[in-house]
Amino acid sequence: MGRLLLLLLSSLPFLPPPASWALICLHCRSNGPCQVETCAAGQDLCRTTVIRVWKDGGEGCAHTEKSNRTMSYRMGSEIISLTETVCGSNLCNKPTRQPRTVVLGRYLECVSCTSLDMSCERGREQTLQCRYPREQCIEVVTHHSQEGEDERHTRGCGFLPGCPGPTSFHNNLTFHYLRCCNSTKCNGGPVIELKNLPPNGVQCYSCEGNSTHGCSSSENSLIDCRGPMNQCLEATGTKGENKTVTVRGCTTASWCQDSHMADTFSLTRVSVSCCEGSGCNDPPGPVPLSLASTLLVILRLWGGVFLWT
Repeated sequence: MGRLLLLLLSSLPFLPPPASWALICLHCRSNGPCQVETCAAGQDLCRTTVIRVWKDGGEGCAHTEKSNRTMSYRMGSEIISLTETVCGSNLCNKPTRQPRTVVLGRYLECVSCTSLDMSCERGREQTLQCRYPREQCIEVVTHHSQEGEDERHTRGCGFLPGCPGPTSFHNNLTFHYLRCCNSTKCNGGPVIELKNLPPNGVQCYSCEGNSTHGCSSSENSLIDCRGPMNQCLEATGTKGENKTVTVRGCTTASWCQDSHMADTFSLTRVSVSCCEGSGCNDPPGPVPLSLASTLLVILRLWGGVFLWT
């Protein structure tokens, strides 16, 4: 459930703290005490996540592109609801124990289902009343074949970055799709699957990893772009302990934002570029020798004797 719940969500950007000091946040879980956490490089915001119909939640650090978000959907007779807020000063995510409040008012009514109980795939959709005025009807698809996951679908209410969309990305390992709309039950219909989206005539290079594993010269391959994903993307960022990661694939123009790649691939220090035209995200080849370097090589081959004429 974690990946589905914590996928892509946006608001106004926050200014990161000065690079000369590390941000300090509280790291909490619902079933234990809070601890002070020093944020890693590139994690310049504190976050507070609350998940109701309680699985997990808590506090911790977040990357600079993270933003406020909400998301809710039905799973059987339960409603799963997520809210996440971020802030940019030391220990600003200290939990507050406030009484629950009932949100008054009736907002959008949306179709809701989830792959967690296979209700989307089986067409067992229900309706869900949104709780907040800013929320829209949403459809989210996420697929990570590298991690052994099936394609996952979620429909419900939410306030997410990239809306209204469709905002989407795919390569030979990953597919992400987000669509939001503002009318009653507008997120219904057949579930979106990558294989059912028609090729659009564009081809892009695809890979995930680094230059030696995942994105080596032998692992970059051209793929047929599908549906609305008619641009080529290349993104680089840091994952874990200074591990550089590159991602290439097909995308919509609206996906070409640092926040989407940071959220989806858990990256910091993200740089994203998109281009139009088949193969335009071609990985760089060997750097050609300059004229001076070429002459130096020749000079060495000739035993240090080189005559200018």
